[in-house]
Amino acid sequence: MDTLIRTVLLGATGVLLGIAGNGFTPHPAPLGKPVFAAAELPGTCSDSPGAAARISVEEAKPLCVSCTAAFVDARTPAEYAAGHITSAVHLAPGEPVAPVLGALREKSAVIVYDRDGNCAAADQVAAELQKQGLRDVRVLTGAWPEWLARGGPGESGACTLCAPVSR
Repeated sequence: MDTLIRTVLLGATGVLLGIAGNGFTPHPAPLGKPVFAAAELPGTCSDSPGAAARISVEEAKPLCVSCTAAFVDARTPAEYAAGHITSAVHLAPGEPVAPVLGALREKSAVIVYDRDGNCAAADQVAAELQKQGLRDVRVLTGAWPEWLARGGPGESGACTLCAPVSR
C-alpha cells in the first residue's frame, strides 16, 4: 500500500510540475485544446483532395543543396527577381509551362512555393505541373518567408529559362 501511495504522489507531482512549467515557456501549449503542426493551422497550406503533397523547409533544403529537386517560384516576376531559392525557375499562375517543362522533367521532384502561408499561387502552379505529367510535385509549407527565416540558399536576378512576360 505504501508503494501505491508513493506512486500516486509522484505522478501527481509530475503532472503539477509539467503544467506549471508549461506556463513559463515562451509558447505554452494550450491546455485542453488539440495541438497541431504549423502546416495544419488555419491560414496555411491545406491538403485538400487532389492538392500537391507538402514539404517542409527542413526537408526541402537538402534537396536544393544537392540539386536533386527543381524549385518553382510562383510569385510575381518582380518578387522573383528581388530574391528566390537558388536555381529556381519562375512560373506564376496562368503563365505558359512549356518554356520550363524540360528543365523540370530532369529532376526527381519539383517543389513549388509562393509568398504566403495560404499557398494559393503555389497550389495553382503545382496543379498545372501535375496536369503536364510531372509526378512528384510538392508545395513548400511556409513559403518564401519561411525559407529565408530558416537560412535556405537564395539568389536574385531574372529567370533565364522563363518565357518573356509582358506586364
